[in-house]
Amino acid sequence: MVITNNPMVKNHLEKNHNNLLWVEGSYEDVLLEVRNKVHLGHHIISHPLAGSIKPYETPYRTVVISDKAEALHMQSLETLEQVFALLNSFKGKDGKLHSLRTYREDDLPDLQLIDLDLIKPVMCKSEESL
Repeated sequence: MVITNNPMVKNHLEKNHNNLLWVEGSYEDVLLEVRNKVHLGHHIISHPLAGSIKPYETPYRTVVISDKAEALHMQSLETLEQVFALLNSFKGKDGKLHSLRTYREDDLPDLQLIDLDLIKPVMCKSEESL
């Protein structure tokens, strides 16, 4: 299953009929959905910080998790706790994640493509194992 807020990933997956959970929201909203699924027994296949791109460096995030829920996967849960600790360290006094730069509308397709390119190999491997 792919969880994303990236329109380019969504378009790519809809064409290929893959399992997709679309998040209409922020980078953090995607991670919250991933955490909810992990609590239900899914495990993380791709790291939530793929490519070492910090949460304040892009508005897009895509994470691949297992399609089937099983027992609680502690390693996935621990990974997410570390990711949320890092995410919280980047928040301002108002509790919000602030980007260090403002993205022009023209920048967004490039950021979407970077996120898609980072996750494509994982999606391909995940499809092969089905």
